[in-house]
Amino acid sequence: MRKQLYALCLTTIFALMLHTAARATHNRAGEISIEQVGDCVTSLTIKATVVTYTKTSSVDADRDSITICWGDGKCDRVARMNGPGSPPNGEPLENDTKKNIYMATHTYAARSTYKISMTDPNRNAGILNVNPPNSVQIKFHLETTYTFPNPQFQGCNNTPVLLQEPIDFGCVGKVFTHNPNAFDVDDGDSLAYELVVPLQDVGTPVPNYLWPDQLTPLNNDISINPITGEIIWNSPQQAGEYNIAMHIISYRDGVIMDIVLRDMQILIRECDNQPPDVVTTFDEICVVAGEMVEITVTAGAPVFETEQKVKLEAEGGPFFVPISPATFEPVTTGFLNDPVVKVFRWQTTCEHIGNQYYTVVFKATDDFFDGESGLATLKTVRIKVVGPPPEDVRAIPGSGQVELTWEKPYSCEAAAENYFRGFTVWRREGSNNFPTDTCMPGLAGRGYVQVTPQPIKTEQNGRYYYKDLNVERGRTYCYRVLAIFAKTTPGGQFTYNRVESLPSEETCVQLSRDVPLITHVNVLQTGASDGQIEVCWSKPKPVDLDTLVNPGPYRYEVLRADGQTTLAADFRTIGVEFSSEFFAEANDTCFVDAGLNTIGQAYTYKINFYVNGEDEPLGATNPASSVFLSSAPTDNRLNLSWTEIVPWDNYKYVVYRRNALGVFDSLGTVTEQAYADEGLINGKEYCYRVKSIGSYGVEGVISPLDNFSQELCSVPVDNVAPCPPTLEVTNICNQDIRCTDESALFNSLRWVNPMQLCPTTDDVTGYRVYYAPFEGSPFAKVAEFDESGRLTWEHKPEFGIAGCYAVTAIDTFFNESVFSNVACVDNCPSYVLPNTFTPNDDGQNDVFRPYPYCFIESVEFNVFNRWGQLVFQTKDPNLEWNGRNARGEVLTDGVYYYTCRIFERRVAGIVQNPEILSGYIELLSGGK
Repeated sequence: MRKQLYALCLTTIFALMLHTAARATHNRAGEISIEQVGDCVTSLTIKATVVTYTKTSSVDADRDSITICWGDGKCDRVARMNGPGSPPNGEPLENDTKKNIYMATHTYAARSTYKISMTDPNRNAGILNVNPPNSVQIKFHLETTYTFPNPQFQGCNNTPVLLQEPIDFGCVGKVFTHNPNAFDVDDGDSLAYELVVPLQDVGTPVPNYLWPDQLTPLNNDISINPITGEIIWNSPQQAGEYNIAMHIISYRDGVIMDIVLRDMQILIRECDNQPPDVVTTFDEICVVAGEMVEITVTAGAPVFETEQKVKLEAEGGPFFVPISPATFEPVTTGFLNDPVVKVFRWQTTCEHIGNQYYTVVFKATDDFFDGESGLATLKTVRIKVVGPPPEDVRAIPGSGQVELTWEKPYSCEAAAENYFRGFTVWRREGSNNFPTDTCMPGLAGRGYVQVTPQPIKTEQNGRYYYKDLNVERGRTYCYRVLAIFAKTTPGGQFTYNRVESLPSEETCVQLSRDVPLITHVNVLQTGASDGQIEVCWSKPKPVDLDTLVNPGPYRYEVLRADGQTTLAADFRTIGVEFSSEFFAEANDTCFVDAGLNTIGQAYTYKINFYVNGEDEPLGATNPASSVFLSSAPTDNRLNLSWTEIVPWDNYKYVVYRRNALGVFDSLGTVTEQAYADEGLINGKEYCYRVKSIGSYGVEGVISPLDNFSQELCSVPVDNVAPCPPTLEVTNICNQDIRCTDESALFNSLRWVNPMQLCPTTDDVTGYRVYYAPFEGSPFAKVAEFDESGRLTWEHKPEFGIAGCYAVTAIDTFFNESVFSNVACVDNCPSYVLPNTFTPNDDGQNDVFRPYPYCFIESVEFNVFNRWGQLVFQTKDPNLEWNGRNARGEVLTDGVYYYTCRIFERRVAGIVQNPEILSGYIELLSGGK
């Protein structure tokens, strides 16, 4: 009877295997794209399009429907929408390939990131680099990670669409090229590409996968351009079918929105063939919106391939834009005698403006294989459309202000979808008449500062208008204007995918100087209460001050504020004034402000200028502060830094240190506000001062302007921790030793002294060892050694030998390094059950228990009689089954079936072993 039952089981299993093989779909390639449906402010509905490429001849394995899982715990069965599965003309694709399209919609409960996927039982047989030689047994899995954006900040979202089909051909020994040609309808989203291992399920890579260049490594390399997506395989060395996978990652404002997984197949043939030639005038071009892009493309067979015909095609984003799409003419189909010449034309518009390039891929394919596609050559051209510059910018100087106007209307202000947002105004001191680069819109890195926080559209007298009040008399200012484009969130509150136009021409003005200019705030003496600062200013420029309108007497009033500040409320008069009846006598002036705490703080000054005996000043200088020096002591070094607020430009600084004679010597000149004095002796005092050197760059004002900081003394100290050691940990699980040997249950730690690893570490005196029983659990110190030569230690944890370790180094000043590398070791659990026992109270084998085991936390042990009834269960790993049921009754002799789930103590925590032990126990009580 048992033999008959066994034979029946084998027959059933064999039949199931045949049935599974017959149902194999033999998938070659595919991907999933996602489109957001409806109003993205309120809608949480998407449409998923799954495209698969399968083996046409596998008729019995054809899939008229698939299961799409939506990443929220729900799945739907979806019917194929393109009939029996074929291209639009009803003919199968080349290489026994059929295209299948499945579409479905799904509504989610909340905004989040979801992984939409489909999994099918089989790939096609014979793929050389997928679980060779049994690729047909490997599941075919596609997935796309999709994010519902916040509509108030990020707008709507659709994944990229891949315009080039994922089935391609190449020849042994010839360079293979391919481009998925991704197009993202969400203008402004940037795309990145990477090769990845194909998947067989969610988060599960294909087993035994080999990159195509790993099969025959010599003269063989495959790579993908992370920006253009172009795949180059140089060059295949073995004929056959290969599968590769890639991620197409969509970014918005630096944040990943979507990840599309494409699984593609490449057929490499033995062929003595050269690919066609493709000639274009350029690889990359930037054009101003409104210009026509015209590219002549010529494709032809190599010189010695006189009989070959060529097919020339083009795909890319410009063909899919809703307004003014591109053309590629003349329109032809099939293979033509070479040379084949076509013209790409695209009349760009303001709606095409963006930060990202549009990609067009021109593909020339020969007919080497009897009218079927042979080798192909791809030519990728990138096109960027930029916003035109604002025109006719004019600047009019006034008293402490500059008025700017520019042409209205702007050529792109009527752009569709309210894409145009307005203008930003940019300013710099002095001119930068750089040449215009059409591929570099905006003003980043040009030395200009944006003076309008948000885009503006202010108008005055039929022109756009802006008044700049944050200017200083006597200075020369140069301006440029940018147009701003951005998409608006559906609610209209926020913009995203901001784009800047080309900059306008530069316009410059110099303001009149009818008020004084502070030239010096120079620390003469450092002290807590007897500090002194020299303050100097230059009189108004005579030609800029109308003395008829502003007659004498003239008066200067000095105001001072503690610290470095520009707030008017912080300034107080200090009772220092200088007066003259006539302007000729109101000269450049200096005075010394005494009784100050120049050790503890800086001081800021401002000069009010009065005319005609009036109580309100005609104007005031801009605030100017003293240079304030600070120090950050560290090991054998003092890090000096300083700050100041001044209306002129300090373009360099000289750092001085006091020598043994009490004289300040120059250490060096820097342009930044920081200096590191190295090679010092810890514990010794060093004193410094800094001289700033600057200029207004205004004719008639003294230059250069030299101003000293206060004197500062500081002491270097060793507060720098040593470099960390490097650590290795081993235990018996790395060796052929039984875990039941109690004396071997310890972890061996070995580390390297960081003085051997790091040139800056020279004073290690000891180490601390930290341990955590599980990955991710907190570390606790378990040992400390005061010997720099102690480099090993053995540790026996309280439970098992799993855990993670880190070691730190201690130096002579008790500075502790950061953790070394964290080294984790695991337990190696062992749990084996016997298959018989004799509960007859003879003192031998009376209890069913496991053989000696280790590192087992608990079990779920269940015993069933031959009718399937549960007769015993326990969670104790020792089991201790004495042959009785749960009520204590003696069970009859016979064969019992058991299952045992094992829960192991691992470094990752308490983990269930995926293998469930099961089997039969023969109970022999001997007639008890």
